Amino acid sequence: MSTAIIYASTYGSTKRVAETIQKSIPGSSVFDVKKDKLDLSSFDTVILGSSIYIGQIDKQMKNFLKTNGETIKGKKRGIYLCCGFEENLQTYLDANFDKELVERVVVMTMGGEMDVQKMSFAHKMITRMVQKSEQGKNREVVLHLEKAEEFVRRLFSQTE
Repeated sequence: MSTAIIYASTYGSTKRVAETIQKSIPGSSVFDVKKDKLDLSSFDTVILGSSIYIGQIDKQMKNFLKTNGETIKGKKRGIYLCCGFEENLQTYLDANFDKELVERVVVMTMGGEMDVQKMSFAHKMITRMVQKSEQGKNREVVLHLEKAEEFVRRLFSQTE
């Protein structure tokens, strides 16, 4: 079984999760949706990973899904999201993914990181506003790389 791990990362967290997942799947391949061209026909399993900003997945991942969504629906698939508000998972899925694409799919949030030193000016401003909001106060945002093994186990133990 061949697996494509396709990610869109803004500051590196989603890429780190992709690389961690790859270590648990022998022979899997990692692709950056922003840089790599790929043909999905040779893969049985597709794992999609994206960061979330203001409730939205990465724009390049959205474009990739518009082009390749029908092909992906015919494969075993998993989705992981890197985000600070893990409790909003269903909202993120509803807002960003075709309903058929998320049926019978393993989905996990992996937390996230907020390294303001890496952020663009706009993202710094948004982050400061979120941190001042009621939902953002006293919120610790942590990337959970240890969840990668559980994600892989759930994906490959899933029956169609």
